[in-house]
Amino acid sequence: MKSNANKMLRVLTGPALVLMLLASVAIAQTPTPTPKKTEAKKPSPAVTEAGSDAGNYTIISSIELGVRGLRVAGDINKYKSDLNDKAGLRVFDSSFLMRSKDGKGSLFDTLLVTSTGWGADPQGNLRISAEKPKWYRFEGTYRRSKYFRFLNNIVNPNFLFTGFPVPPSPVTGLHGYNTRTELGDFDLTILPKNEKIRFNVGYSPERYSGPYFSTYHLGGNEFQLPVNAKSRADDWRFGADGRVGPIDWTFMQGFRRFKDDSFVVNTPAFINPNPVNTARFTTFTRSEPTRGSLDFTRFSIHSLVARKLDITAGFMHSTATSNSVFLESFIGTNFNTRVTGQLNPPNVLVLGQYNIPASAKRPNTRFDLGVTLLATNKFRLSNTFHVEDFQINGVATFSDFFALTRAPASSSTLTVTNLGVSKITKFRKYQDTVEGDYEFSRNYSVHFGYRYGSRRDHVTLNGFALNTNAPVALTPIASCLAPSVTCQVDDLVTNHTNAFFGGFKARPAKNWTLYFDAEHGTADNVFTRIGNYDYTNVRVKSRYAPTRKINFNLAAIVKDNANPSEIAGVSLKDFGVNVRSRTFTSSVDWAVNSNLSFSTGYNYNWLNSDAVVDYFYQVPPAASVRHPIGHSLYFVRNNFFFLDVTARLARRLTWFASYRINKDGGQGTRIADPTGTPGTLISSYPMTFQSPETRFSIKLNRWLDWNLGYSYYRHNESLLVGPRPQNYHAHLPYTSLRVYFGRKE
Repeated sequence: MKSNANKMLRVLTGPALVLMLLASVAIAQTPTPTPKKTEAKKPSPAVTEAGSDAGNYTIISSIELGVRGLRVAGDINKYKSDLNDKAGLRVFDSSFLMRSKDGKGSLFDTLLVTSTGWGADPQGNLRISAEKPKWYRFEGTYRRSKYFRFLNNIVNPNFLFTGFPVPPSPVTGLHGYNTRTELGDFDLTILPKNEKIRFNVGYSPERYSGPYFSTYHLGGNEFQLPVNAKSRADDWRFGADGRVGPIDWTFMQGFRRFKDDSFVVNTPAFINPNPVNTARFTTFTRSEPTRGSLDFTRFSIHSLVARKLDITAGFMHSTATSNSVFLESFIGTNFNTRVTGQLNPPNVLVLGQYNIPASAKRPNTRFDLGVTLLATNKFRLSNTFHVEDFQINGVATFSDFFALTRAPASSSTLTVTNLGVSKITKFRKYQDTVEGDYEFSRNYSVHFGYRYGSRRDHVTLNGFALNTNAPVALTPIASCLAPSVTCQVDDLVTNHTNAFFGGFKARPAKNWTLYFDAEHGTADNVFTRIGNYDYTNVRVKSRYAPTRKINFNLAAIVKDNANPSEIAGVSLKDFGVNVRSRTFTSSVDWAVNSNLSFSTGYNYNWLNSDAVVDYFYQVPPAASVRHPIGHSLYFVRNNFFFLDVTARLARRLTWFASYRINKDGGQGTRIADPTGTPGTLISSYPMTFQSPETRFSIKLNRWLDWNLGYSYYRHNESLLVGPRPQNYHAHLPYTSLRVYFGRKE
């Protein structure tokens, strides 16, 4: 508890000092006016306004401080991965508003500081806003998030029944995170009310650190690699916007600098427990220092001609660079180089090393032009043209070294030095969208449109395939066989996409509104040379409010997305993907009277995914077997219900209660069959999650509210999730005091 208190003091000290300093300076520079003798006037009716006087300012502020308890029964790692709320002191939320009475403050006219989630919460947010509208406006946010994730799941738990020899850890699984992210955005606008020109300056820092675990295959075994993450990025930007005659314009110049110094210094734990001829490490180090930059320029203009023609144009150019060096060094036993003629296990690895420097550069240019014609008061026609062009130039050099010994006196070395590869990706895409809107009346309108896209990808690859301990030259033709020969791979892909969309808005009655949207067509993917997605999306929404006190909301979304895996007109049926989803949402809000209100709803999310894959499976005692055509299936059948009740039980007593439940049936009774014809791998997450909460709020006086609450979380998984269900239930009682400054009765 003492440690938590110290952390809380450190967190609050900075913002508190800033507020005190700004407030004291503002008050000190604002003399209190001296009362003058005036003639007696009739007293005016009393008007109660919120806020406490502070010279020429009024202050309205509140802060809720409290403490939370915690008791978890069951899988603590699963609870922390889902919620990670901790016991201890909390700043539930706080706000501080300082406002000039006459709009003529000294340093600022308004100052607003808000915060949420500090203390025993995994996320925290701080926001600062200050302005003197004639001269400046400042907006700043700081966010921090603690990410914890240690689960014992694997992709397909039913794989175990085939004798898969390496189940995940029963406690932590094979992948885990305990990291911290800090983000900030700070923007200053100078002369914000000046229509001719305004200046903008901004800064956004990002910090990421902490340990995480992942799997790594090396030397014939799988290892759990303990990585110490450490990266940072800093974004700087400046620009201006304004108006020249009938033209509005904006300009922005930005600079981003990124570096990653993540490293591994601890010996990774081996996964395969077989001690015979299986790689082990006694020492292991890895680092991949990376430095990157991104410089961008953005410019746009907008104008309305004769109140009929709306024109918007934008241009952006950026250049991104990245430089890295992959360095790995290890010592161990039974290392398998998988290179014919070398000393394979059993052996002793005296020293193994990888050294792979790489660099990449990506210039990118984008242009957008939008024109909207207001043909009549009821009809509007618009066209948006988009073109994007980028090129990625990457080079890498591969070197490795292995020194091995084998009893009784054999030794060998394997060395590869400075084998290079270069890859150039050229991308260009044109896209044009035509859309029309027609309003029949105030209650009925429609919109419709067509989108066309054309894409061209050109990939050139020269050098060596750097995916083995002894890389060989890329060999698209029979004459390229020797490792010393450099070969070229040239791949050119073009495709075209078409899509139609439309919808309507209807108001059959004064208190009933309907929305409908639909889109059908094809879409491409920038970085994968596969066929277009064939998709159909439909959305329907209804809002009905029979009275001012109650309203009903219904919505449904249907999405079908099929990837036929077609390249240059040739169908690749063995690698198709088909995804279908159905989402239904509903809610009812009812304000019975000023003392009682309800909010309730039900949502259903249905999803099927079927991907044709090529995979390996294990049939003990034989080695792994390849299944050339199998199906990877994923299922979601999630039901969600919620109920919120707010009741004012007495003049100073308010009660709030809520209940939420998620129930996902997942794959149902389906069982994976990786050895079948066709083979099936099934993944889903059948579970139930419940979270009731209740809270009482008592208004003690104009300065204090006392809150007393209790939250409960219960998570249950199906046995199919295995290898053991990660069930838990958690009790979180809490109490807090909210302190008000400037609140009136």
